[in-house]
Amino acid sequence: MIAAALLFLAAPAAPIPGPAPASPSLTTLGRDVVISTPVSGRVIAALADVRIESRVEGDVVVWGGNVSFGPGGSVGGNLSVFGGRLSAPGVPPVGGVVSTPGSLLRLYLAEMRRAPWEAPASATVWGLRLLALAAWLLIAMALLYLLGSELPRAAARAEEEMPASAVAGLLSVLTLFLAAAAVLALLPAALSVPIALTVAAVAVAAKIFGMASLFLLLGQKLSRSVSARRRPAALAAGFALLAGVSLVPLVGPLVWGAASVLSVGVAFLTRFGSPRYRVVL
Repeated sequence: MIAAALLFLAAPAAPIPGPAPASPSLTTLGRDVVISTPVSGRVIAALADVRIESRVEGDVVVWGGNVSFGPGGSVGGNLSVFGGRLSAPGVPPVGGVVSTPGSLLRLYLAEMRRAPWEAPASATVWGLRLLALAAWLLIAMALLYLLGSELPRAAARAEEEMPASAVAGLLSVLTLFLAAAAVLALLPAALSVPIALTVAAVAVAAKIFGMASLFLLLGQKLSRSVSARRRPAALAAGFALLAGVSLVPLVGPLVWGAASVLSVGVAFLTRFGSPRYRVVL
């Protein structure tokens, strides 16, 4: 599959006509596309440029490519361009929301304001969620490779002291938040901003390490094995379980939030997987 994908990407980029009117959507990978006939559905392109010369009723999502409009081109849905440029004569003829890398922050803030029981605003939000989950899996696998002893040690101790990890997570999150707020309120900007950024970096590192430990712990529970050889598969299984639950409306965000707080407690309680030394008198 990888070899076939590489051969497909290595093919010369040549404009291809848009789908026939009866076709509901168009998906392209590695090849430029020209929408010369109306499209009733969605257009998705990755590592390719898209030129819109006709009407697209649905959304247009382009990753790693440029988007340009012809005289008769328009989009009825949302237009999302990540990693490319948007060229249009004047205001882009888009009926929905135009999302570019500069607007990702607004999408993120809108998602943070959204109540857990509300459905995501658009397909772009779902795409960003899946992209974030893929990044989580990649980072967790990298930590398992780099911290082959610390991560399993933290997972084992979290299983032994789960209530203590939950309490430590609540106290740690509250302490970090209050510390950052106090620093920003009391110290001058030259000192408060670097200190607050350091506190935020510590919190992010604790969450990343703790979540990877929880993925591994869940996977070991599912596979009923703590074998070193099966740790990558166990971590992937635990991630798949928690990630799948996180996509469920209402319940998912609450479970992921609780796991995030627990992960911070696991990281601090286990001192990022440091071994415990006992003093014998």
